[in-house]
Amino acid sequence: MKNAILLLFAFVVSNQTFSQLKYKVGDKAPKLNITNYLQNEPKDKNFDKKYILLEFWATWCTTCLAEVPNLNKLQENYKKNKDFVFISITDESPEKTKKTLERVKFNSIVVSDQTKKALTDFVVDDDQGSYAIPKTFLIDNKGIIRWIGEPYTLNEVVINKFLNGKEILESDNTVSNRPAPPR
Repeated sequence: MKNAILLLFAFVVSNQTFSQLKYKVGDKAPKLNITNYLQNEPKDKNFDKKYILLEFWATWCTTCLAEVPNLNKLQENYKKNKDFVFISITDESPEKTKKTLERVKFNSIVVSDQTKKALTDFVVDDDQGSYAIPKTFLIDNKGIIRWIGEPYTLNEVVINKFLNGKEILESDNTVSNRPAPPR
């Protein structure tokens, strides 16, 4: 058991340490490729000049699904800002995601890119093709990546700084700043 835990720890650390994203904070974000709108389809699908929270997830990713309530609460807190959109993107088919969407409530715009271009552009390591999800990107209204992280470190301090054009510090990424869970 101890060896299994050590092996799991080594895998997680190596995946986070050695899997390097193609883009970093301050880079221009690649164009987002969407093949299907799965839930909460917006009337206006032009996300240019919008602030975007882009969340990569999958039906098999328990951590991704566990973070949906936090993302829903954050979205609820910022719903009056019509220039700020929450997009949850998977590379899975609509048929595969349907059962998950029936049991897990997403407030975000849920989309799929079955070509895997978005996943490859944003998340996949250049050299090895490996990736870790969930992964969240905050992209400003000029198309610049302002924050990259895991959804469990995303909170109102980070989002407020993002929306106000202020530098987001590593110390802003704390679980203690998360919104209270829904009742």
